[in-house]
Formats: sequence, structure tokens, C-alpha cells
Amino acid sequence: MAASPESGIVYLIDDEISVRDGLSLLLGSAGFAVTSFASGAEFLAADLDPNPACVLLDLRMPGVDGLAVQAALSKRGSNLPVVFLTAHGKVPEAVEAVQHGALGFLEKPNFDHEALIELIRVGLCRHRQALTEEARKAERLQRIARLTEREREVALHAAAGRANKVIAADLGISERTVEIHRSRAMKKLELRSVADLVRLEADLASV
Repeated sequence: MAASPESGIVYLIDDEISVRDGLSLLLGSAGFAVTSFASGAEFLAADLDPNPACVLLDLRMPGVDGLAVQAALSKRGSNLPVVFLTAHGKVPEAVEAVQHGALGFLEKPNFDHEALIELIRVGLCRHRQALTEEARKAERLQRIARLTEREREVALHAAAGRANKVIAADLGISERTVEIHRSRAMKKLELRSVADLVRLEADLASV
């Protein structure tokens, strides 16, 4: 199986070159593209590929360790899945990593290769879904940006289930004006039903 970004990228971060070489060979044979880093700082400074990816991260490294890398990704709002792999695993550290969203925690050198590959596949699937949802949200926000402020206000009230008469009273405008703004908003948002508008309520409120 040829490794490619489309099949998934594994960002491998380990300070031991022998580990990086061995895991790159293993993961490459499973069909993943592998980009390796010798330190957490090197990884955090890198420009990452936009394709679905998963981070395979050593816990104990000089300088920026694995938990610090995980914390930095979280602070950036990253949705990259993380799998920890270490020769120095301790239960409290494993619990902390998982509590902060790590997919799993495996100890080298005697870890189950198939278990690692399956964890990475799960991570890639989750990241692919997250990227898809990000793209869909960006598209929704682009449509919302087409609205005038008044159209957005009317749409937000309508999404909350308020009748045109109630919206008119709340905004101090005529019911006919509400109908016009509501119709224009639905057209710009490319929506066909109130149910579609209701699903957009959170995005309308976030703008």
C-alpha cells in the first residue's frame, strides 16, 4: 500500500532516531505518510499539512515533553488526535494525557503494533470528520456573512421559534418588514425550511 497524505499523515515525535526510523517503517507499511520530528519544539514550530493527521508523541523528551506538546496543541485550539508512546509510562501521566483528550497510551518497546495502527486509524477518522465539520461551518458562516444586521436579527429570532408578530414587537418594526427580512435571510442562507434555520441558530448567535 502506498503511503500518501490522502490515506493519512502521522506526525511522529520522538527524540530517539532508532525509534523514529523503526516506527516510520512500520507506519509506512500500513499505508500512512509519516513526518518525523526529533523534538516537541521542532514539531510545534512546523507548518503542518491540511490533510487528516494524527500525532504519535513520546512522553519523555528533553525540553518540551509530550504533555507540554499536548497542552500547546490544546491552547491553539487544535483538533489533532494524539497517541502517546513511551518507555517511561506512569499511571498518573497516562491518566492526565487521556483526561486531556489523548486517544491512547502505549509503552515501548513491547507494544502491540496492530493496536497502535488501529488507534491511529481511529485518530485519522476523527480528524477527517473534524476537518469536514470545520469546512461545513466555514461555509455556513460565509452564508451568514451575506446577511444585513437586521436580517441576521430576524433570522436569529425565527430560529428560536418566535412568530413574526412577536419578532416585530421585540424589534420595534412592522410584521410585514419582518416577513421581508425573513424571506431575504432564508434566500441568502440557502435554506428551505424553518427546521434548517433552527439548526443554524448557534452559528447565527456566534457572529
